Amino acid sequence: MSLAIVGCTAEQEIKTIRPGVITVAVTSNTSTSRYDPQLWIRKYVEQFARERELQISWVVVPFNESWLLASRDEVDLVATNVANFADRVHLGASFSAPFLFERRALRINPEDEESYQHIDDFIGKTVGVVSGMAAERDVKRRAPDGVIVRTTDTFAQLYAEFDLGQLDAVAEAEYYALDGQVIPSHGDEVVLIDHHDLTPGAREESVFVISDNSENLLSAVNEFIGRSKFPL
Repeated sequence: MSLAIVGCTAEQEIKTIRPGVITVAVTSNTSTSRYDPQLWIRKYVEQFARERELQISWVVVPFNESWLLASRDEVDLVATNVANFADRVHLGASFSAPFLFERRALRINPEDEESYQHIDDFIGKTVGVVSGMAAERDVKRRAPDGVIVRTTDTFAQLYAEFDLGQLDAVAEAEYYALDGQVIPSHGDEVVLIDHHDLTPGAREESVFVISDNSENLLSAVNEFIGRSKFPL
């Protein structure tokens, strides 16, 4: 595999899979909603690429096991909002510094707020999750017998079913900047309930996954995170 070198000095040289291009895995590259984390992430990566004079090649992938793509050198960087779980560490790729953190929650219709407060209230009801996400492992661990768990590949599928009344709740996090400020991720169309940490007392932090063969990319991304508050 040939790697291109960009940058102004030896310390800043970044090697990428394709000359002058950073190849980035995302779950969507078309969202325009200010509430969508993939839009926040896309704008963040775009700013990094502009500063480093790199073009971006977006690769749209399902979330589940997307973190493996960097270790296989299929992409330089995975930007699918991956939590830095130990079981997602693989030879050939590294986690960046965290750029946001999350708390688990369920999203429901506002008119249902008096009926639901906790996962235990959904016996006989259907809760939607995206395959491979922290929400899936959280719901499957906490849901009592009788809660129906519906799994899809994307949030777009989940919310389409939610809008049709086929789901009673969507398991999606509340998002936070590293300073603890809530990042708005919904309007008045939903209410968030049952806030909790996936692991009590520990932050669930989101990172980029970076190919070890994309030399100096990890340090460059970490430097950018260190001075660029997420979201921009």
